[in-house]
Amino acid sequence: MSPSIRADPAARTLHVDAATMRVRSVITTIDPDRAGDVVVPTGLQNREEFLLNPVVLWAHDRIRVPPIGVCEWLDVQPRRIVAETRFAHGVPFAEDLFRLYEQNVLRGWSIGFVPRQASRVPRGDGGTSLRVFEWDLLEYSAVPIPENPGALTIAIQKGWIRDRTLRDWLVQVPDERGRRYFRAFDVLSELVEAPSDV
Repeated sequence: MSPSIRADPAARTLHVDAATMRVRSVITTIDPDRAGDVVVPTGLQNREEFLLNPVVLWAHDRIRVPPIGVCEWLDVQPRRIVAETRFAHGVPFAEDLFRLYEQNVLRGWSIGFVPRQASRVPRGDGGTSLRVFEWDLLEYSAVPIPENPGALTIAIQKGWIRDRTLRDWLVQVPDERGRRYFRAFDVLSELVEAPSDV
């Protein structure tokens, strides 16, 4: 089964602790994302399993860069999930990312998950949105979207980014004005129920 990703515009950083390199943040909410899709926070099915290997990635990249940190705890609430991330010490890539959160250049987060139960819901424009009722968390990621690419450019120009891999990655961030956002992968069709007329 293919994993899905969800960059939630309402996901945000709540608190940064510079001494311990920890960031407390909302990693997903019940609010619709830019495509109108909803992942129900209380539908998380594998919280304890996830916490056995609580990796935090950069932009869902499992291949080119190592995990940037670990999730210290998850708080599943009716309308959101709050997580505390401890960034890796002594890893320039992770330390640079932490500094971007500390300086409020980065604030966004995104979940990588596998849906268990979902349905299509009609939208007013004739299309449909996805509502995921039950799901497994694979990882969550620090992400540059939906943040301002201009702020990332300034961070690079001011020399705040020491790690070359991160610098090369950030210069490729899509322009929000062009509305070229990362789009979540769709779930497998057999998992999705047809929209009801109710």
